[in-house]
Amino acid sequence: MIRSMRGPFIAALAALALAAAVSAAAQTGGATMTLTTKPSPLGLGQNLFEVTVKDAKDRPIADAEVTIVLVMPADPKTKHPEMKTEGRLNNAGKGKYNGIVMVTMAGDWDVTVTASRNGKQMGQKKKRLTAHLTRPKPAVPRGK
Repeated sequence: MIRSMRGPFIAALAALALAAAVSAAAQTGGATMTLTTKPSPLGLGQNLFEVTVKDAKDRPIADAEVTIVLVMPADPKTKHPEMKTEGRLNNAGKGKYNGIVMVTMAGDWDVTVTASRNGKQMGQKKKRLTAHLTRPKPAVPRGK
């Protein structure tokens, strides 16, 4: 007798989707961080990165230092060297941080956002984003 694998397969897909949704707001070191960009997806030129930082009880963390690093890995096939840009995001209040990052090349970028307080890391989020050939209108962050 042949049994259908459809039910377990669908359950496995649902579990993977749930795991992906949970990891979208990465939690490392007690702080949860959510990352958004404008435009989305990234384009060439200025892109606004916005990060919300919350504690384990879902309360905004308003006194963090938030840094961002974007790395495009080297490509041995084209002999393209690694590209890297980094900076500190502005505190916009109520657990929100933002800043403009210049993306100079289309392709995949590994993004790492780190939240710290008094030199101690509270959380880190890693995500791969793809920049497209479109050039977004300049974005101006609102904040302090």
